[in-house]
Parts: sequence; structure tokens; C-alpha cells
Amino acid sequence: MTTIKATCPMCGDVDLTPAQVRLTVAQAAGWATYTFTCGTCHDLIEKAADDEVVALLSSAGVCVDLVPGEVLETHRGAPITYDDVLDLALWLETHDVIVPHLVAP
Repeated sequence: MTTIKATCPMCGDVDLTPAQVRLTVAQAAGWATYTFTCGTCHDLIEKAADDEVVALLSSAGVCVDLVPGEVLETHRGAPITYDDVLDLALWLETHDVIVPHLVAP
């Protein structure tokens, strides 16, 4: 089994399995981080990951969580509420705006 060595700021070097490491990559923003929980002090550690670290962790079998570019977009206005979703569902019951697009020409 692959062993990954990482460093906890409190405890020093720790040995981890690929399942104990989480790699998050946001290519659109140009950053990546990896996180793990120290087996000794149980702190959650997050560290920046450059391209070399991303490649090494990926090749070791660490699952990569890709952050879609849409997450980084600026949004304006209030968040969508449950009532907004319900209003849309009720409106769709009486308006067939999709049906004309489903019929083949």
C-alpha cells in the first residue's frame, strides 16, 4: 500500500494512506490544496499544493476534487429560497415552455 508522508505543524512527520488525504484543485483560479487529519493531535491540516504535489498525490491514488469554475463566479442578488423553487414548479405546471423544443422538426 502507498504511504504518503506529510507534516503536521504540531506533531511533525505523519504517515498517511491515500484515503486519508483530500486533494482539492481549482484550475480556473490557479490553486490547489491538500488536507488531512493528523493521527496524533487530530487537527485538520490544510496546505497549498503546487503542480508537482498535485501530480505526486494524484499518482499515489489520492482522489482529486475539482472545483468547477462556476463556483468562483461573482453572484448578485439574494440566494434562491425554497419558495422560489416552489413558485417555479407551480409555474411550470401551467406553462409548456419546454415541449416545443422537444418536438423534432
